[in-house]
Amino acid sequence: MDEYALSLFIFSICLFLIFLGFFIWGWKSGQFEDIEEAKYRMLETPDIPKNERSNNKNNYKGE
Repeated sequence: MDEYALSLFIFSICLFLIFLGFFIWGWKSGQFEDIEEAKYRMLETPDIPKNERSNNKNNYKGE
């Protein structure tokens, strides 16, 4: 095994361990508990009225 292949192997193992660490962190912090909740929460959020959106642009005074 030449130096290039060895360095590529070490790099791929390190990258795998990083992704594994992120996966375990997400699992322990509950990121995968209820993946369906976000779409239902989006449907329950009230929409901003159209006139309120346009007023936000006009409130900027600048310098």
